[in-house]
Amino acid sequence: MEMIIDGIREGETIPGRYTCNGAGLSPEITWQGAPAGAKSLALIMDDPDAPRGTFTHWLVWGIPTTTARLPANLARKSELPNGIRQGVNSGGSYGYYPSCPPPGPAHRYIYRLMALDTEPDLAPGASRERFDQALQGHIVAEASVTGLYSR
Repeated sequence: MEMIIDGIREGETIPGRYTCNGAGLSPEITWQGAPAGAKSLALIMDDPDAPRGTFTHWLVWGIPTTTARLPANLARKSELPNGIRQGVNSGGSYGYYPSCPPPGPAHRYIYRLMALDTEPDLAPGASRERFDQALQGHIVAEASVTGLYSR
């Protein structure tokens, strides 16, 4: 499986429009090569370098396997068209939380797209803990991109 994030290349700086110093938009993400047996897709974005431990910036699930794109600037709500759902990020809100590290060295922002052999039974607005529990043992393929950002 392959994932492409608009403006974000592996190991390179995340464009300002996707950060708290810019518009704070979620990036457009496209993919191809999901396995034939996949029933749905899920996406997570984490900052493992956050001062208090991993900060979850984005949880998305229920992405149909018939689609190959999440558009930029997704609404920050728990439910989206086509059955797509978003969870609560570490900032306490739905949807995408822009990259916004404290001043200092660059943080890594890891985007992971996962093909699942199930449709997770998760209510819209689920927590990271519930998300992880629902996906455990159901990931059949994965793609990731790590972007960097510092302020």
